[in-house]
Amino acid sequence: MFPQQKKIIMIYIGFSTRTHKLYARLFCKRFKHCAPVVINKDKCYLYQFVKRNHIVKITLIRRDLLILKNYGWVFIKYNAKNTPRNAETIPAITCVQFTKKFCHINEKRILTPDNLFRYIK
Repeated sequence: MFPQQKKIIMIYIGFSTRTHKLYARLFCKRFKHCAPVVINKDKCYLYQFVKRNHIVKITLIRRDLLILKNYGWVFIKYNAKNTPRNAETIPAITCVQFTKKFCHINEKRILTPDNLFRYIK
């Protein structure tokens, strides 16, 4: 009877220039960390890679994304058809590997956030 409303889901990938992790400071040049951000109609979720096989889902509001931009984060819109249902259970060793699996990117040459940034851009 009523037309179904389509869910509007946008995926952004955030890249950070700061980190406390030693290996990221040594091997990554410009961007040190990356994380996918899913935006529904009124809710934003950042999937933060903490350590191996441990991802934390952080609820944000749009104002928080502006605050992150002021602290060195760069956000790029990624056109994806679907998102994984249980993103917290994706097995990953690095933040780049998690983001690639989250966005269904199958490029083996992407190993650092800089490579991922160039691939998406």
